[in-house]
Amino acid sequence: MQNQRAIKWAFWGLLVICLLQALYIFISSPFRPDPSKVVSATNVSGGGAVYELLYDTGGATVADTYRYFLMEVQPSDEAVLEKSKKMEPFLVTKSGNAVREVSGDKVKLKTNNTIYKFHGVSIFKLNGEIQIVRFELDATVP
Repeated sequence: MQNQRAIKWAFWGLLVICLLQALYIFISSPFRPDPSKVVSATNVSGGGAVYELLYDTGGATVADTYRYFLMEVQPSDEAVLEKSKKMEPFLVTKSGNAVREVSGDKVKLKTNNTIYKFHGVSIFKLNGEIQIVRFELDATVP
């Protein structure tokens, strides 16, 4: 009987340790990797820009992804990379060079690969005023 009791205590103790370790790994790992570099910047009306950022930190088994952010024009690539960590992209895809045409507050996009996320409208703030930009996406699968 005493061996059964010791086994139960050991089981529950090891289970708690495993759960705490899993929680630590989950909390300490980043939810989204840091961007590698700014691929392109396309100005839009109202002092904003669409920034295309490359994320290539997935290793050999994960394809590169491109995230597209709308924000006010930034002074440097480092500022874009830093600000993008606090923002949500309006487009996440495997395709680069998605921005095709800008006319006023409308941006036409074209991709020919997997799309992970897309929002048709995005906003940015410039001098306290909210600027709205609409996106039209033309997507084809190879």
